[in-house]
Amino acid sequence: MKAGRSHRDRSGDVAKARFRMIRPGLTARAESRLWWAALAGLCIVLTAPLLVTDMPPLIDYPNHLARLFVLASLPGDPELTKFYAPHWSVIPNLALDLAGPPLMRVVPVYAAGRLLIAISVLLPVIGSVAYASALGGRWWPLGAGLVAWNNCLLYGFLNFSIGLGLALLLAAAWLRWRESRPFRAVAVAAAGAPVLFTCHLMGLVFFAVLIGGAELFRVLESKTDTGSSGVTHRLSSVMPTSAGSGDRASCEAQAVLLREALRRSVPLALIFALPALLYAFSDLSQLGGDAVFLPPGAKLLQLAGVFSNYLWWLDAATAAVAIGVPVLCVLTRRGRFPGVAAVPMLLLMVAFLAAPYAWKGTYHLDTRLAVMLDFMLFAGFLPRRWPGGLRIFAAAALILLFGARMAVLTAAWAAHQADIDDIRRVLEPVRPGQAVYVVSAGLAEAADNRRGRAMSDGSRTGIHLGALALIERRAWWPFEFDNVSQQPMETRQPYRAMAERVGDLPDAAQAATADVCGFDYVLLTGADAAPALPPERLQLLRRSGFAALYRITRCQP
Repeated sequence: MKAGRSHRDRSGDVAKARFRMIRPGLTARAESRLWWAALAGLCIVLTAPLLVTDMPPLIDYPNHLARLFVLASLPGDPELTKFYAPHWSVIPNLALDLAGPPLMRVVPVYAAGRLLIAISVLLPVIGSVAYASALGGRWWPLGAGLVAWNNCLLYGFLNFSIGLGLALLLAAAWLRWRESRPFRAVAVAAAGAPVLFTCHLMGLVFFAVLIGGAELFRVLESKTDTGSSGVTHRLSSVMPTSAGSGDRASCEAQAVLLREALRRSVPLALIFALPALLYAFSDLSQLGGDAVFLPPGAKLLQLAGVFSNYLWWLDAATAAVAIGVPVLCVLTRRGRFPGVAAVPMLLLMVAFLAAPYAWKGTYHLDTRLAVMLDFMLFAGFLPRRWPGGLRIFAAAALILLFGARMAVLTAAWAAHQADIDDIRRVLEPVRPGQAVYVVSAGLAEAADNRRGRAMSDGSRTGIHLGALALIERRAWWPFEFDNVSQQPMETRQPYRAMAERVGDLPDAAQAATADVCGFDYVLLTGADAAPALPPERLQLLRRSGFAALYRITRCQP
């Protein structure tokens, strides 16, 4: 490579890097139409499960939806005003809270929620495609559909998913414009960084790693370009060779490297100055607490656990293909990760290995980094020189695995709707302004995975379904997310004291001896797997499959 060769000079190399996973005989226009049709079909299939249930079983989602419903209703709803008050501040976790309430004033609450889920699942896929396109990729990044419904999204981390997708889109713009239109690249990044901070802090971290890693690669590349073959040659052409000429060449090379490092680091400092200032003013920056780390084996398994869905062997096969194909292709020189993507992936891997599982009241921190890495397997990888058999195998494996995963997910969600209907039936006696104590079947009792009530990693999907009491009956329940460092809402007294008294979600055995004073009803979820609650304190009003509602006749045990 010649010294000083710019990214613009390598645009032809990028074009040559595009790789066809379909028949080479297709014209460019026909292939382009087929690619756009494939992308549209991918998006349609990814969002199709949202049509089979109005409350998708993303674990935290019912809780988030209830908060958005409250924020959309305040201050005009007198019953909800008794329970909650808005508490807006600088919070790096507000994507849903800013978009959801205005949307709910236009469309029904459940339609608004599913639209936000659709955005959450599509943005990372579209961002992966855009990022890969900036590198010269085309067909392989469509495989990101395999990781679209990843474990973090199924846990209900919608703000994180939105931030991840936006980070990839902004990084794609950076790669396209950084060398040819630097002012545009910096302006877009500077405008996007505060948006990412507002959506989710981990989205901002991902963006910083993507463009910071790309800039680091360019600096390292310039070091190679300005080595002895560049600077020394220029010096020797204008001055006699002497003992000190090598030292002068080395000094000039270091100066060139320093200038390049400054040229690339100063824009990054400007881009992230405002988010850094916002973080300093946020409540999150003041939080402490000990970090919790997973054992090394459990941490590494998270790279495959990202693909957790509802069928463990299918998830394992998906992880094997998604991780194995790029790794094997790199080892056999059938593909590569370009430097501007490889360096960020290396930084992500280091951060993943060093990151805690939980810190500052946030869990699955290292899991989120694993999600980023798995998306980069599709966004940052460029196949090359694949023989026809390998192309057919890769395409068939991706399509079959994707179709099977979506079929399993859709079936689980369709069955889950029966549980939602059961809860709605038993909640009918509840009136606005009342308080509902929510109980769930215990872990042993809920071991049955009927209706997709648990993911393949054991995570239970229905632990926040008690939020339906708030959304549909405008009644209070004690488990609403109201951490003011993460949510723009707080619970009023005396309900806050009641929630603190309840603590974590109790099971049936704990509820039998719990102090339920201040509550009007007890809602038992997983009722078809749990024993009945004690009749001397709780009168059964309604029972319907998954749910049962009890009136409290004696609040003290």
